[in-house]
Amino acid sequence: MPFRRTPRQGALASRLRHGAEEWEEASPFWDAPDRNDHAPALWFDGKDTIYHFVGLSAAATWGNLALVLRTSADSGATWSQARLIAPEHGMRRQPVETVFRTQGGFIVLPCDAAPGGQGGTAVHLSPDGAAWRDPGEGKPQPEFKAGARGAWIAGIHAAVVELSGGRLMALGRGNTIDGRMPQSLSDDAGETWTYSASPFEPIGGGQRCVLLRLKEGPIFFASFTKGMALTDAAGQERKVTGLFGALSLDEGKTWPVRRLITDDGPPREVDGGGNTGKFTLGPDSAEPRGYLSVCQTPDGVIHLISSKQHYAMNAAWLKAPMPARP
Repeated sequence: MPFRRTPRQGALASRLRHGAEEWEEASPFWDAPDRNDHAPALWFDGKDTIYHFVGLSAAATWGNLALVLRTSADSGATWSQARLIAPEHGMRRQPVETVFRTQGGFIVLPCDAAPGGQGGTAVHLSPDGAAWRDPGEGKPQPEFKAGARGAWIAGIHAAVVELSGGRLMALGRGNTIDGRMPQSLSDDAGETWTYSASPFEPIGGGQRCVLLRLKEGPIFFASFTKGMALTDAAGQERKVTGLFGALSLDEGKTWPVRRLITDDGPPREVDGGGNTGKFTLGPDSAEPRGYLSVCQTPDGVIHLISSKQHYAMNAAWLKAPMPARP
């Protein structure tokens, strides 16, 4: 009997209610009949609406997607009828979890521009959540090198943030520049991007970085390192590995605040789930990979989700040096 792959990937959801210490048991959230559903992205507009974006496959993989949107005005208790905002199946429709609204009022939804580890990230733009467009659609793939300019972001799974003055900045996976994670800047609301090398090391399979403008003003960035030197509270320089957070106080020009995302406790084995597997969490090592998602709640707590783990911190904790070795 020939091998047959049946499309059946859907999405589950779990809640961590206000004041609760444990997440609730997961339950079905979205599952289109006879289709794989890829790369869900959730965004709260800060007022009253949650947006749920998802890629809808034509078959069993993530390479040929249409783009679906539905909304909720009651904290996810009920949802609007789903609609296709990019109905043609193809590339540039796999959502990335860094949706936001610009100072000018446009909603920015990044989507992978290619199904592999290289090829960049598209942006879908909307003034109202109803009409959407991809300014890079149909344009040639850029040459991702320092100083070049193109119609989409360098690197897949790109994290995007708005800088003061309205410029957009993105950091992505793959399409490395001078051996570093690529950085893309747009001064025309995402129509075109200029490329350069970021100060961060590149990431690879099973990893996705995030960017977020904090309520306090700085830009938060989280990614992974194979080896970074950080100075502890005693002034000693130590090499750390794994998941880290960084803050920029000057609109992405420099990142002077860097902190390993760990509880600073003694080394212990943690199950990272998925393709992360087991890892050692300790004073010098953190989670080695994961698909990150981030938000900040009104109380200032930054909630960082990996493929399985949930980390909670605030800006003050990030700014404090890691404890000295006992």
